[in-house]
Order: sequence, then structure tokens, then C-alpha cells
Amino acid sequence: MDSKIEKMNRMRKNILLGVLIGTVLAFGLFMYPSINRIFHFTRRLWWPGSFPIFKAALGLWAFTLLIFIARYLLYKKKLKKDLSLRTAVNDERVKLNWLRAYRFAFFVVFGITIFWKWYETSLYPHNWAHKVPLPAPQWLIVWGSVISLVGAFLSYNRESRREK
Repeated sequence: MDSKIEKMNRMRKNILLGVLIGTVLAFGLFMYPSINRIFHFTRRLWWPGSFPIFKAALGLWAFTLLIFIARYLLYKKKLKKDLSLRTAVNDERVKLNWLRAYRFAFFVVFGITIFWKWYETSLYPHNWAHKVPLPAPQWLIVWGSVISLVGAFLSYNRESRREK
């Protein structure tokens, strides 16, 4: 039974790690036009306009999510077969780590919202702020929440495993 629990924990970790890596890559691609305006990468390498980049970022993210949703459904199917395995994998420690990760993600979303409002009211009226456009705040919030939630859970789950 112990090896099954470890296998399921590893499977959950791999699913979340895949979602995290795919989301970070898509977010980096999505932020490329804004970062390009600051550091002027186009002088050194060619890259198409921002709209194809946004489509590529959303496509990459959708592809990542579809793959890992399929893996998650397989994970849930394996857990549904064995009640004792399900209770062992989702014990109180894991539930507490999820709650801590949700709390961290809430504060990250709150910080992104405050930053966006500060940018919009303080910096955007100035001339130089138009040269560094940020993507729509909804996308910043969505990607910020996913990255912070999954990253925080993986971090908290690793810390609790070290305490054993």
C-alpha cells in the first residue's frame, strides 16, 4: 500500500509540475511584447508582431491544460477505485497545504490588482508608460493565480515531506 501512495503522490506532483511549467512558458511568451519594449530584443533577433505571440501563448497554454486535464482524470479514476488509497493520498496535511496555497494565491491576485491600478492611475498618464504596454489585467490575474497556486502547493508539499 505504501508504494501505491508514493506512486499517486508522484503522479499528482508530476501533473502539477507540468501545469506549472506550461503556464510559466505561456506567460513568458505572453509577456514577450512588453519585455521586448523595455529591453529591445528585436534589434538582436527577429520575432513576429504581438498578436501571433498572444495566439501562440494561448495555444500553448490550452495544449498544456488539455494534456494535464487528461492525466488528472486518469489520476482521479485510479483514486476512485480504492477508498483507503484516496484517504491516504488526500490526508489532512495535503488539505492544509492546499488551503495555504489558496491563501498565498489570494494575496498574489490582490497584489496584481493593486499593481495594475497603480500602473493605470499613476504611470499610464505619462508619455513613457505608453511605450511599455502591459497585457489585459484579466490575463495577468489568471496566470498569476495559476502560477502562484500551483507553485505554492508544490513548495508547501515539499516542506511537509522534509519534516517526516
